[in-house]
Amino acid sequence: MNKSRLTLISDVKKEGRRYLGTYRCECGVEKKLDAHKVLSCHTRSCGCLAKDLLRSRQTTHGHYYEPEHQTWRNMLKRCSDLRFQQWYGDISVCRQWAASYETFLKDVGRKPLPDATLDRIDPKGHYEPNNVRWATRVVQSRNTKNHASNKTGARGVSWSKTKNKWRAAIYVDSKQKHLGYFDSFADAVNARQTGEKKYWKN
Repeated sequence: MNKSRLTLISDVKKEGRRYLGTYRCECGVEKKLDAHKVLSCHTRSCGCLAKDLLRSRQTTHGHYYEPEHQTWRNMLKRCSDLRFQQWYGDISVCRQWAASYETFLKDVGRKPLPDATLDRIDPKGHYEPNNVRWATRVVQSRNTKNHASNKTGARGVSWSKTKNKWRAAIYVDSKQKHLGYFDSFADAVNARQTGEKKYWKN
């Protein structure tokens, strides 16, 4: 197992919901990271470790061009590349998968369909056994977290200032379908749930 490449060079401070500290990586990069992830060994470098592991695996086995290997590389990239920090800052890859494509493939299996993508069952959870599945993009899109603009806590339910009522809506075939206006929040949530059963049969 690869050891941590990080050394803490600042005090750990709470920022929002996370405790962050500045770490110096063995490669020379200094980076602010989640201290809990570092202590639990979910994060062991500035991102260079995943790149080194990937580079190593590209030259030591013949799996590079397999679609599942591309999925594995993308998974590592999303959780280590700063460009994806906004969406994956709280998400990590379990140590056994980060260290081994073969272990990842053994746990998740081959794609059942050419267009299947890797989906986290709990969108707030990590990439780890029992929390991922192969799913179509349609199914995966329905399993995403609430959009940042959603203030109600219920997907597809919003407050209409013009109608002074709760509005329920659902996306069907990439188009928004209006489900109605309601006096109570509970009725709007119920309408959304009924819509999911009706339009999202699969």
